[in-house]
Amino acid sequence: MEKKGPSSFESTLAEACNRIQEVQKIGGQLLILTGAGMSVSSGVPVFRNKDGSMSSDFVKFLSAFNQARAQNNLPEVTDWFHFSMPHMFRKETAKPAWAYWRWRTLRALVKPAHDYDLLMKLVAYFGPAKSFAITSNCDSLHVQAGMPAANVEEIHGSLCRLQCSEKCSETLFPVDATFLKRLEEEPDWVPQCPACKVCCLRPNVMIFGDDVLVETMLEEQEDRRSRFTNECKAFKMVDGQGQELCGRARVVLELGAGVVVPSIRMMAEKFGSTSAAFIRINPSAEESEQQETTYDLSGRYFPIVEPAAAALEALVNRLGLC
Repeated sequence: MEKKGPSSFESTLAEACNRIQEVQKIGGQLLILTGAGMSVSSGVPVFRNKDGSMSSDFVKFLSAFNQARAQNNLPEVTDWFHFSMPHMFRKETAKPAWAYWRWRTLRALVKPAHDYDLLMKLVAYFGPAKSFAITSNCDSLHVQAGMPAANVEEIHGSLCRLQCSEKCSETLFPVDATFLKRLEEEPDWVPQCPACKVCCLRPNVMIFGDDVLVETMLEEQEDRRSRFTNECKAFKMVDGQGQELCGRARVVLELGAGVVVPSIRMMAEKFGSTSAAFIRINPSAEESEQQETTYDLSGRYFPIVEPAAAALEALVNRLGLC
């Protein structure tokens, strides 16, 4: 991957904007990919520190979960990967499991911060029909910010939907005002599945080793994204070094994607390798330079080593969209 450090910020920004304008002028697409870092400024917490270790909030929930397991002669779990699994909703540990998911659900009840507003300016520039967002976040902030729900793929599911923890059916239940009110007022409440009336509910969010996830909505979203990307027209140009670039008339914009669980970064690199431009916004120069795949990004890669809000502000201003 081409390495462009903070010192080349202005030149990278100029090159990225020139490529954005070229793609937009011919009716190209904007494909947005976001990770957990995108929602931090909105007040949605992350569960891992930059080094991959568990946050203090998460350690608290893990401790309570292990206390319940010990009381029921179940072995201790030591990390996120063995805690956030389907077995957490079994009867013996459903209460501490829901204490964690209650916290996650209520903490996601925030308004999108300014970086989402700036992102929507780029969506307006390309047009909503020419824009699509893929996110690993479960907070639905893209839709709250104004992105059409039909143009969002939540690859890990959504906190706005519930399902039976044992998948007694494919039915999804909405997280509505009545549910949220009870969640807020009854800290020990474990919601029961209204279909089977035996198991508890759980968020329709992908967890580790998840063999009971209801995937109906995820599959619908993936199908819409596939149709969107397949409709992208061809693109051919000569870059600044005189090399011919061929691919799709698409700008791939990645924001807030870390390296601990690099699913968003890998998808962005895949799409970026066949697109006119791949813009990675990340405040870490090291993470900007790190590539998760072997896709060739030569002539297409524009790393902007800044926090999301600052980078988006710079893009929007240079494009005259402010």
